[in-house]
Amino acid sequence: MLRTGRLMPGAAAVGMLLTGCQSWFVADADREVRRLIEQRQRAALGEIHSADVGAEDGRIGSSEDMYSFVPHPADPDVPEAFRKPVVTSQPSSQPVPDSQPAPERKVYTLPDAVAYAMGHAREFQFAKEDLYLSALDLTLERHLWTPQFVAEVSAGLSQSPSTKTIGQGDNARTIPDFDRAMTAVAQAGVTQRLPMGGEVTAQMINTLVRDLHSHATTGETGQMILSADLPLLRGAGRVALESRYQAERDLIYAVRNFEQFRREYLVTIATDYFNLLSIKSEIENARASEQALRDDAQRSQALADKGQALQVEADRAQVEYLIAKNDAINAEASYDTALDRFKITLGMPTDTPIDVVEPELELVAPQIPEAEAIEVAMQYRLDLLNQLDRVDDARRQVLVARNNLLPAFNLRGSMSADSDPDRKNSMIYSNENATWRGEAVMEIPVDRKAERNDYRSSLIALRRAERQHELGRDQVRLDVRNALRQLEQARVSMEIQQRNIDINAFRKEQARDLFSVGRLSSNRDVVEAENAYRTAKNNFASAQSDYRTAVLEFLRDTGTLRVDDEGKLVRFESPATVSEGSRP
Repeated sequence: MLRTGRLMPGAAAVGMLLTGCQSWFVADADREVRRLIEQRQRAALGEIHSADVGAEDGRIGSSEDMYSFVPHPADPDVPEAFRKPVVTSQPSSQPVPDSQPAPERKVYTLPDAVAYAMGHAREFQFAKEDLYLSALDLTLERHLWTPQFVAEVSAGLSQSPSTKTIGQGDNARTIPDFDRAMTAVAQAGVTQRLPMGGEVTAQMINTLVRDLHSHATTGETGQMILSADLPLLRGAGRVALESRYQAERDLIYAVRNFEQFRREYLVTIATDYFNLLSIKSEIENARASEQALRDDAQRSQALADKGQALQVEADRAQVEYLIAKNDAINAEASYDTALDRFKITLGMPTDTPIDVVEPELELVAPQIPEAEAIEVAMQYRLDLLNQLDRVDDARRQVLVARNNLLPAFNLRGSMSADSDPDRKNSMIYSNENATWRGEAVMEIPVDRKAERNDYRSSLIALRRAERQHELGRDQVRLDVRNALRQLEQARVSMEIQQRNIDINAFRKEQARDLFSVGRLSSNRDVVEAENAYRTAKNNFASAQSDYRTAVLEFLRDTGTLRVDDEGKLVRFESPATVSEGSRP
């Protein structure tokens, strides 16, 4: 118990030390990666956007199922409430409990939603982590091209049989004995890779031998070794630095991919947001139509009771009122479902009460010719720039594969110096014990099948990269042209639906006035006009949502969409623009 009590503080101290080391490693990686990403964002994009993956304390938790062969077995049974569901086709006679008041909903503007997603959305976090991992890979690659220090200390005990003489003269006798010794070896070295191929190494080895019988040092030697290996054919030149070239460029691609994701994610969130506004408008239209049709149904029933109208007219009005009421209920259910999906997209708990409002920012589309829009997209599309740069990556891979076809021809040299054996000081080296060595090693290229195949494969990969870039250019042209078509289609649709609203609003009022003064024998025109007016308003809301989305998609597809870290769309003033509802 005493021994255990003494060990506990030591174990705690070791645990704290290990935890501190882990935290230091994480913080050090975060600092280096953050600097790298900001440098590459500034170089590739001309601006910096937050890509912080968040703090990490290294705690992973524990679970009994971590080492279970069958984790989390499913329960074959179901809860009691699900065993005998009650199905009724008639309304229940049980009293309906008082409903709790709905919690107040917090209004989220579009920038609010985008900003929230940047900090909480799972997909956005995945994208930031992908960028982080690319930068982390580059930190290792850069480190490998710096001096690599290694150190090792080993200690061992040895025992060998021997004999020992005791006594003197005739009484002397030999008895078995054992020689016991401790050997300690310390090694330290540094290796530096050369950017044009090869490496140089410096190493020191110190050995200490101590006799445990006499408690005396019986040997202490040291050795210093300098060596170099320089390729002249295979592995020489820029191909030696290929891994560094690729790692540096991969981070540029990751920076562009992350920025492309930010822009596409803005469009995704905005599209869902505009769809919610459209559904919300349908609810308002359905409720207004419900109120109007309820008044018409009451009026028609009153006329039918007085014998001034047929009962079938009153029934028709009642049916249309119930349909409008059902449409309002369906629209509200659709809105709640779409709102829950929107919360999941934002990374928000689905039970959070929120609402959306009309955006204050008026979306406008630049009014430029198609050819100019395509030319701009060719210059600004980040995905197309990545495809273009990957063609050069493929060209370098061809040069690497071509270099691997050459025979290996290396110059190797080394120099070693030992310490003075007559002195017990492993740090004093004797020039008399220095050894020099130099050699030239030439490989005879007997088998080059694998290298041949790699070379041919690299040529195919280059042609594929070129075709992929050509395909990307064609896809950009298609995206821009389609975006312009969608813009024009949505603009024209808004104009048509706005005209339909004006016509059906006049038609509705006229039909209601004529029916109220008895100039219409049937309420059919009133019902049809009310339904047509509601449909026109719904279609306008849908067209407006499509137009707003089309504007963002056009900016995205031309590579001119910009969004800051607060979720706000960065606007660039232009003298020639087309806004929502404007006429050509």
